[in-house]
Amino acid sequence: MLVSVVIPTLDRPKLLLRAIESVLRQTHREIEVIVVVDRPDPNTISVVRSVSDPRLRLVINPQRSTAAGARNAGADHATGEWIAFLDDDDEWLPNKLERQLAFAAGRPPALLSCLSRVVTPTASYVMPQVIFDNSGPIDEYLFDRRSLVGGLGALQTSGYLMPRALFEKVRFNAESRHDDWELALRLAKQAGARVEIVPEVLVVLYREEERPSLTARNASWSASLSWLEGMRPILTRRAYSGFCLSVVGSRAAQERAYKALPDLLRLAFRNGSPGLWQVLRFLGYWVTPYEFQNLWRDISRRRAGPRSA
Repeated sequence: MLVSVVIPTLDRPKLLLRAIESVLRQTHREIEVIVVVDRPDPNTISVVRSVSDPRLRLVINPQRSTAAGARNAGADHATGEWIAFLDDDDEWLPNKLERQLAFAAGRPPALLSCLSRVVTPTASYVMPQVIFDNSGPIDEYLFDRRSLVGGLGALQTSGYLMPRALFEKVRFNAESRHDDWELALRLAKQAGARVEIVPEVLVVLYREEERPSLTARNASWSASLSWLEGMRPILTRRAYSGFCLSVVGSRAAQERAYKALPDLLRLAFRNGSPGLWQVLRFLGYWVTPYEFQNLWRDISRRRAGPRSA
């Protein structure tokens, strides 16, 4: 069973090499690794070509796109029955594909994810803390913050594995500010697919430092708000207010866009259904230094363990 693994990258050859090696070490051996360099980048191209493995393929975009656009470009070259995605600064544990494929056996086609070990400068913890069980809306699972600690649900592209036929129904939106979430939302809410989380840590996500990335383009609070408005027709009111006050609100506070505070509150109440925790967290973003927020997040999540929804 051939799995096509797509890794988009740009200007991070050392991190990319770690990601590639983690895929080539997979216990599931039937793979092709498609590295998409998102514009000509001699250093990265040289690193990829230095890896001597016939399963590795190189695609070079002539012009810079986005992380989502690079993933789609890689998918266009995929030949496997299954397709998986890995960010260039993350890595897989050796049994990642084997365990996900075993979990998928005998089940309807689904977007598969898994638990991840998140490594930051101050902590190491497992996410998500709650495993999605398809009993409620996927958007509320992702965006409805029900505690001061923050969101308990999470999906991240480096964990994604799905039948290629399912991916072709809803590809990444190359212009999306939140393409990983959008893919999951559209698969679940428009294509009727299930989202399954294998309850094992199979991916390591590194958040060690601030560094340029394909995903970081157009990372302003206003871009996230535009994305939210575009997605509003398929979001529940609870999910809308959760995203507005947490994702957009935290970004606006970080950018010190103080004029956005009353506007975001107004939008959340007009188009959503904010709960107490959503509002308290939103207000906290504006009075708490960003560095302290990250420290508190790391400490609190390190103490918590994953559980079922």
